[in-house]
Amino acid sequence: MSQNQFQQAQSLPGQIREISENSRLLAESERLGITLLNSISHEIRTPLTVIQTAADNLIKYGDSELSQFQKEMIMEIQEAGERLNRFIGKVLDMTRLESGRLKPRLDLYNIRELVMMAEKETRKELARHKVTIEIAQDLPLLEMDFDLMLHALTNLLSNAAFHTPPGTEVTLSVEIEDGAVLISVADRGPGIPAESIPHLFEKFYRAPASRAGGTGLGLCLVKGFVEAQGGRVTAVNRALGGATFTIRLRALRACICDELCNTG
Repeated sequence: MSQNQFQQAQSLPGQIREISENSRLLAESERLGITLLNSISHEIRTPLTVIQTAADNLIKYGDSELSQFQKEMIMEIQEAGERLNRFIGKVLDMTRLESGRLKPRLDLYNIRELVMMAEKETRKELARHKVTIEIAQDLPLLEMDFDLMLHALTNLLSNAAFHTPPGTEVTLSVEIEDGAVLISVADRGPGIPAESIPHLFEKFYRAPASRAGGTGLGLCLVKGFVEAQGGRVTAVNRALGGATFTIRLRALRACICDELCNTG
């Protein structure tokens, strides 16, 4: 062994200790960051809930002589509160993804129930759009984490509502293809710039000329939620204008929804 190699061997334990200590400090920093973020989010959500409840009560039980302007201002408070609440939820979801604490709870579910609940939860956001639902017959039960898939699907529907003009069509469809279940949200908006497609699902990415107000977290969360369940999500432009986002999950069971759901 040369003198140089001997010196390198002697310094190796110190280098290992330094790397280990740096890793420990990094893990501790990430843990503290997540704890702080959770605490801040909780502290924001508590007064936010009070504000939303007060605004709701003003509409429901307030003076019947409220002017149209006053009613509109209360509705602005409600909508701003809902946007902030959704943003906080997305930030917390992102911390769960990045910390590795997201553990899908898989079970068999009826896809139709998922679709109808997602449509119901985004009905207000899509009120000025024409919503079409197309669900194939004889769909298998799908093994998934229902809550995570609901989050993913509502994010896609909200994304379509946000980025497309009022009056345009949004289609939510489910079909089987090559042993996989495909859940798609298709719109008739401006479509996606070609250079943006490879980056759409990156954290905080926003396409050029996007409408102001987005967080850049929604699609990243969709990707994380879907991939955590062994699936994948893609985005393509439509031939006649607009875009289609598709969640693909493998159909693990060959049982038919209607048959199983109607048997005791």
